[in-house]
Amino acid sequence: MQLQRIRAGFGRVVTAVNYVALIACFAMVFIVAIDVILRKMRIGSISGSNELTTYLMVLVCMLGIPALQLKNGHVWVDLFVRVFPYRIRSFWRCAISVAETIVIAFLVYGGYNKIILFMRTSTTTDVLHMPKWIFAVAALVAFAEFFVLSLIDTLQFFFDGVKGREQTAPDGEGWSDDQVKGI
Repeated sequence: MQLQRIRAGFGRVVTAVNYVALIACFAMVFIVAIDVILRKMRIGSISGSNELTTYLMVLVCMLGIPALQLKNGHVWVDLFVRVFPYRIRSFWRCAISVAETIVIAFLVYGGYNKIILFMRTSTTTDVLHMPKWIFAVAALVAFAEFFVLSLIDTLQFFFDGVKGREQTAPDGEGWSDDQVKGI
């Protein structure tokens, strides 16, 4: 059950990083509210508020992906898989997780290349002229967290399939049969 401990420890990192998303969400709501109030009062508007809230929304969504994976919150369509034995369901989930992990690895690699490109070309946002590499780094952190969690989950499903029966950690964490059924 070492994977559950690693996953729980890494979950603390994901939770800490998500405080950045919480601050970004608060800032986004605050900026939009002030901008609307200023426009309604016909005083004007905050220059670049649309651009900034767009980037903040992307930041919130990207940092939310690993948190969703940590809470086993991704939706799986269960058409006919429930009729299969536990071992087959575990290997099926493992196969899907392998594909997911490979795609995420490509996203991490692409994100790294994008950061290098943004830094070399000094690319900035259109209105506020903020460096785009900052947002690319945030996306890369989110994808890296998602990759690690997906890899741990893939290995856990593989080992559960090899053992052929539901495995749970002593502290109640781990994959339940209902979680595996949801593929």
